[in-house]
Amino acid sequence: MSKNWLKSEKGITLLSLTVYIIIMFLVVGIVATVSNFFYGNINVVRDSAKYASEFDKFNSSLISDIKENKHVNTNNDEKTIIFEDGTTYKYNVEDEGLYRGKNKIASHVKYFTVTSKTITISNVNKEIITVHIIIGDSSKSLLDKQIDYTLRYW
Repeated sequence: MSKNWLKSEKGITLLSLTVYIIIMFLVVGIVATVSNFFYGNINVVRDSAKYASEFDKFNSSLISDIKENKHVNTNNDEKTIIFEDGTTYKYNVEDEGLYRGKNKIASHVKYFTVTSKTITISNVNKEIITVHIIIGDSSKSLLDKQIDYTLRYW
């Protein structure tokens, strides 16, 4: 009789319990890794949206001035754009801000360059401003744009 209760197949064996525990740890590890990447990327997306709004403020302001002016002076050494109507854009390296006149229109600007050139197409001179701007706080969430703007020529 004592041999019958040892051969009982009720319950689980030590080997199957070990396999269940290993599988459970693998599943928990995979879920933890995926959630860590997910929350890390959520922070990058949140910061990118913040910096995109900084760029949008600068871009919309610059476009409205470009539509109203035919000529511009740029100085990449001083990081300035001066339109014919007197409107001035200036990059301040110390506070990482971009100013239109005295108003700060973008912050967290890490890099800003501006150049201008004139091209002739079908006997019409077109003045083009090239702006390269980098906005952000870390290398993961930088907004890096280089855009050519064409001044009014008509």
